[in-house]
This record gives sequence, structure tokens and C-alpha cells, in this order.
Amino acid sequence: MFKVWAAGGAVTHARFSVGSMIKAVVAGAAAAVVIVAAVLGIEVALAMRRTYLPTSPALKLGGVFGNPQGTPLSFVVLGDSTAAGLGSGTARDAYPTDLARELADRGWRVTLTALGISGARVHDVLTDQVPLAVAASPQLVFVGIGANDVTHLTSLEAIRRDTATIVERLKATGATVVIAGPPDMRAKAWYEPLRSLAGWRGRQVAAAMESVARAEGVAIVPLAKETGPYFGSHPDTAYASDDFHPGPAGYHAWARAILPVLVRALARR
Repeated sequence: MFKVWAAGGAVTHARFSVGSMIKAVVAGAAAAVVIVAAVLGIEVALAMRRTYLPTSPALKLGGVFGNPQGTPLSFVVLGDSTAAGLGSGTARDAYPTDLARELADRGWRVTLTALGISGARVHDVLTDQVPLAVAASPQLVFVGIGANDVTHLTSLEAIRRDTATIVERLKATGATVVIAGPPDMRAKAWYEPLRSLAGWRGRQVAAAMESVARAEGVAIVPLAKETGPYFGSHPDTAYASDDFHPGPAGYHAWARAILPVLVRALARR
């Protein structure tokens, strides 16, 4: 009960119900949830209808880089459309090529095998790409995957399980293995709050993969942490024309983040 001063100085008493207040708060919160869910639904529909870069014809990546007298290095890259260079425009600007060229500049005679396929998830890398990587007798393998597991809501348990098997099979070849989970998924192509939700989910997927890598003693590239700020501050140059895939400048930023980890991992061979 509380006092209310009425006109003329009279005092009246009014009662309020805590239960009524709680019901009002809950009703307001429920309405907010419904509104956010509706907005997300619209944004997801817009994201699905958006035109993204065509995946074919795919770039032809691979080849031999460096001085013929350099130390031979069989380098294999596994992953999704980013490992296939989608958005780079040319094979030269794809990040596997960029990495091979940089390793060659450091004295290696690099034979690059790029196996990335647009749309691939972690399980696809395991079933479709790892057998080809094993057959290439690799000495260094980089696995960059996870973005499509973010958008397709792959369970974290499945991601951990498949990542563990990928690492096990690649390590059995004697190769040095380096892994990166998804990049910062807060793509320019998407609106808020979908953009932030995708970023949160991307961090979950990356953490799941990185937990396996740490347990197996595999080097990790924290791609989202290392390159996210650049994409956030330079979206017009970092992204390709679809505002989702990296463009040439974005892929060069990726290569700058990945290269030091590869070099350190090779030094420990």
C-alpha cells in the first residue's frame, strides 16, 4: 500500500499487486522475444534469397612454387569456398596460392595441392578431402573450415568428433597440421541482429574445433580474432562483391594471419 495525495490535500491509499507487475514484465518480455524472432525470421529469409557469388567455374589452384633448389614441401589446403578461392577473382589472389608463394620466398620448393570445395562442412572435409590429402603425401596441411557449419547449425558434438578424426588421419601421414575454424561471421551481407547471432555461433564452432586441436597438439590460427577487425573496419575492400566472401584484400589479410603459424609449425618439425 502507498499514499496518494489527491487534490485539496486529501490522502487516499492505493494498493498494488506484485503479481500484476510480474505478469506485466513477463508479457512485455514475451512480446519483445516475439518481435526479435520475427525480425530474425525476416533477416534469415532475406539472407537465403540474397545472391551470392557463383561457385562455378571453380578456380584452378595448385602448382609448384619457389627455387628448384629449395627444400621440397608438399603443402595441402583443405576447406570450403574460401579454400577454393571464391571471391578472389584470380588464382593468384586466393589464399592457398598466397601462402605457397610466401613459403617459397622463405626457401621452400612448394608443391601446392588445394582441395577446398564450395559449400563444404567439417564432415565433408573428413569424407571427401582427407583421403585426397593423404594420397598427396603431405608434409604440411592447413585446414580452414567451419563457416558452413555455422550457417547450417551443425551440432558442436559432431564438429568435435569429425575434427578429431580429421586430425588423427592427417597426423598419421606424418604431416604437420594447422587448423583454423570459421572467420568472423558478422558478414557485411547480413543485418542486425542476425549478424551478431552469426558471429556468436561462429565463435562456438571455432571453440569446438580449437578444443580438439589443443588436445591433439595441433597449431591453431584464431582467424576471427586476427582478421575480424580488418573486415569490420574495411568492409568495402575486405569483402568481395557479395559482401559475404572475402575479396583479394580480405584473402591477403587471411594469409598474413595464417602464415606465421605455418612457419612456426614447420620450424618444430
